[in-house]
Amino acid sequence: MSSLLSKENFLKMGEFIYRKSGIYLEEDKHFDKLSKYINLRSAELEVADFRKYFFKLRFDDKEGEEFQELMNAVTVNETYFFREKDQFEVLADKILPELHKVLPASKPIRILSSPCSTGEEPYSMILHILEEADIVEKRDIEVVGIDIDSTVIEKAKKAKYTERSIHAIPKGILAKWFKKKSLGYELIEDLHGSVDFQVANIFDKEQMRKLGKFDVIFSRNMLIYFDDASRKEVAMTFYDMLNPGGYVLLGHAEYMSRIVSVFKAKKIDSTLIYQK
Repeated sequence: MSSLLSKENFLKMGEFIYRKSGIYLEEDKHFDKLSKYINLRSAELEVADFRKYFFKLRFDDKEGEEFQELMNAVTVNETYFFREKDQFEVLADKILPELHKVLPASKPIRILSSPCSTGEEPYSMILHILEEADIVEKRDIEVVGIDIDSTVIEKAKKAKYTERSIHAIPKGILAKWFKKKSLGYELIEDLHGSVDFQVANIFDKEQMRKLGKFDVIFSRNMLIYFDDASRKEVAMTFYDMLNPGGYVLLGHAEYMSRIVSVFKAKKIDSTLIYQK
């Protein structure tokens, strides 16, 4: 079957996706993947050419379901438990105790994982907090995970993982908090529901506003997929979502100081964090 997507139409689609999600698609990296998806999806929808598919996507997608399908197809969701674990250790050992001292006793500490993919990052936070911090005995902690991909959110809610996902977890912690299954591992039932998973687009201001304010935001290895303008927009969205004195943690190859100057950079051991 010949491709419905031409080079010219790739540019149209790329511009549309960028405006809606901030994700910039490079032709040499994404053309084949997007072309295969549009061919498959057009056949499922019984539309004969790119123009009709694009029309449906732009004007006949009132609930955003078609765009959601497209995002599920083009986003990358590769992660595993305890990835860049020094950041989780800093969260449990330094950041949370500091926040506990300065926040009113009745106020929960709220943490956001954006994007959370299939849940490895926010569940890694939970495991480090349970294993290393006694703060859970003293204060409520709320962890929220968001991702633009609805399929990974559904997987995160099920909390079932492959050998690849859990390979970096120490054996003692794995045995304590996971159940071995025939095709992998599953978090114990006590931890199901410990993260509030939601489908959300970081560029949707209304969705972000409804999430409320946070004390800590993890956003690792997402900004590398955006251009400068989108990175700045996301950084300022995070700034607005943080309570005064709150923190942002990025991936090791990302630097907030290169994007905006509104955060104060701090280094704890080898971990760089950014404070409002």
